Amino acid sequence: MASETEIVTAEANTSDVKSLPKNWPDGITYLTDHTYSAAVTDDQRTALCRTLSADATWTQVPDTAIQVPTPLLEICIIANESHPANGQRGIFATRHLIPDSFICLYMGHVHINSMSDQDPNSDYDLSLDRDIGLSVDAARSGNESRHANDYRGIAERPNAEFRDCYVKVPCTKRAAGSKWERRVAIFVLPAGKAGKRKAGIQAGEEVLVNYGKGYWEGRKTLASFRKDDAMLKIAKLALGE
Repeated sequence: MASETEIVTAEANTSDVKSLPKNWPDGITYLTDHTYSAAVTDDQRTALCRTLSADATWTQVPDTAIQVPTPLLEICIIANESHPANGQRGIFATRHLIPDSFICLYMGHVHINSMSDQDPNSDYDLSLDRDIGLSVDAARSGNESRHANDYRGIAERPNAEFRDCYVKVPCTKRAAGSKWERRVAIFVLPAGKAGKRKAGIQAGEEVLVNYGKGYWEGRKTLASFRKDDAMLKIAKLALGE
């Protein structure tokens, strides 16, 4: 595991912050840490803290990088008819973000990968650990990261990515009073071998990730089945049709 400054995440996992981010949506709970479904077992929680050879080099995010709300991002309501998320929200950098740097954790409700424990209509469900069968859903609760838009139909390529990492969480069973637990976070894309992304993300620039082309093709199919013209329009814009 890569050595970094130790961190402690906020113990509370609900909206206990003094003020919500500007343009935070009504009816969505702002989180400072995950909430967990009752279906998530103790063994699964323990497995989130195991370090395997494949993830030994994952970033350990320092405490100075985790702020709630994050000062690195601003939530904006998009007013651009050519934007696939027109009328919805996006996250924009408030300052220059250098390549490969941490932006924010992806927060939400952790659930098991079972139809009985997930929202089939959610657009915010992200895999947390496929091997142990856990995902995190930000449909009803989350933080700024839930508003990260896909780059398709907006830019030539993404400037950020979802990446696995570790943070420290309280643990009374450990002598140190804490343990490392895996999370998913948004990071600025690295500069690359040719340095094509060495500029990082500029202040005022939208933070854009890659949902995967399959996501939009699935949305297009679903929109056609439901005869949902609004969803179909967004999917086609994202696919460049």
